[in-house]
Amino acid sequence: LRPLRSAGIAEIIHVRKPPMDHAVSRLKSVFEKEGIPCDGDGVRRLCEATWGVSNRRESRVNTSGTGEGDIRGLLVVGEWVASRIRAHDRTSAMKSSRLTRQWIQKHILPDLSSKGSATRNLGRGSSKEIVERVFKENAGFPKEPDAVLTEESLAEAVSASFGVSEAGKRMATERLRDLVETSGEFDRIAMDCFTEYASQPFQDDTLLSKPTAAYDWLHFHDSLSARVFSGQEWELSPYLSQSAIGFHHLFASPSKHGWAADQLEDEEKDIVPFTGPRADYEAAETQKQNKTILQAFQSSLSIPLFRSFRSLEDVVTGLLPNLIRVLTPDVRPVIVGGSGENRGIVSVRKKEERDMIDRAVRVMGDVGIAFERCRVEMTHGGGSNYVYRMEPPVDALTMFETATSSALATSTTRYAIRQALDQEYQKFLIRQSARAAQARLGSGMPLDASGKSSNEEAPGKQNGPVAKPKRDFFGRTIKDPVEDLSEASKPGAHSRSNAQVPGEKGGGKVFVSFHEGYSNAVRKPISLDDLMRSL
Repeated sequence: LRPLRSAGIAEIIHVRKPPMDHAVSRLKSVFEKEGIPCDGDGVRRLCEATWGVSNRRESRVNTSGTGEGDIRGLLVVGEWVASRIRAHDRTSAMKSSRLTRQWIQKHILPDLSSKGSATRNLGRGSSKEIVERVFKENAGFPKEPDAVLTEESLAEAVSASFGVSEAGKRMATERLRDLVETSGEFDRIAMDCFTEYASQPFQDDTLLSKPTAAYDWLHFHDSLSARVFSGQEWELSPYLSQSAIGFHHLFASPSKHGWAADQLEDEEKDIVPFTGPRADYEAAETQKQNKTILQAFQSSLSIPLFRSFRSLEDVVTGLLPNLIRVLTPDVRPVIVGGSGENRGIVSVRKKEERDMIDRAVRVMGDVGIAFERCRVEMTHGGGSNYVYRMEPPVDALTMFETATSSALATSTTRYAIRQALDQEYQKFLIRQSARAAQARLGSGMPLDASGKSSNEEAPGKQNGPVAKPKRDFFGRTIKDPVEDLSEASKPGAHSRSNAQVPGEKGGGKVFVSFHEGYSNAVRKPISLDDLMRSL
């Protein structure tokens, strides 16, 4: 059925595995309707032998049978056992046989071993299941002492001088070889073993002897596969399954594998960044992207910093870790007002936290790093949110595995911290542009932190507002009438006003001011007599 399942023209209906008790009761009812005398223990042992599961009440987290859950195979084996009982009753002069546990172990179990009729279930698993069995102890098959310790296996164990456990390992190896040969996907199984062995728990020495031996097996498989499929040397095909057997002897362990291990909540799996057949390509592409980011960051450094960090390796090891720690201060800012498009104002209350923000802003100005506020779509929920992204994104190149809890706690207030940094950085840019403009004007007056000249006194220290004098069209100063009244109210002001200035004629000065504007009077033709008549 493998070609039919892979063709995609048939509908596959997935049904959960039935419990053992339900399967035993169903098969027992079939035997009773067929007129076959049976016991409950005998039917249960027949179901266990057919499905390839253990009869022990032990943890089966890391074991599974080849035909577990196959009701059709159970009924086929039951029909075959019924025909065996009927044939035995016809040839035997004794009373009718009964399907008991002892009768199953004597007449049925030798034929249901890995070389018997149960081998039809070995082709039901996929290559993924086979690879999982490669890294399991005893190939993931349950221990079946009744089926393994037959007369032939005991005789072989005595002649070869190895123990019972070694006989069980040999039996599991043979069943694993049958699985690999029945699937026929030798190259895919070898590739999956190569990609999975590094993440499996195994014990090894300091010389890495097991990975070295695994690479020898891979070289053997590549050479053998080329000779078989390219050189048409088909007599070597029985050895294509040896590479999987070699990986099984090197890396098989009693640790928990597969889906059962993933369901355990207490165990934490190590995250491997690059896995699979395309791991080398993904690692190379990621390295190119990181190198591009580092080059853009290095080009934005000032000349003194560029001289200190000439190579990208120096930037990565000496500058980036300390820079990210400075740009991620441990502060608790408070956002006042604003939501959505309105950013609001971020306030930092403590003096120590303000000093940390100021230091981070100065560092941002020196290295050329800024924050950009952008809107991102949420993966779950379908909403959107605002985030501050670093440009260039050098924060993606740093990872602190040994960071303290205080450093990790800032991740909850990351948006507020970056908003505070961006808010102070914009003020820093305004002050910097004001200094540059004043330097171009050549005033020479240094600016303070607020962007004002240092010779200007604070508003609280001034005696009063300094008003500029009013001037006329010709640049002469115009006196305010209020000031004249105040001076006239002073004693002696009247005598001074009547006094004449030496060298001048009597009478006061006359000032004529001209206001240019729009009027219809200028469009009327007049003569000189009209102008002099009013005088």
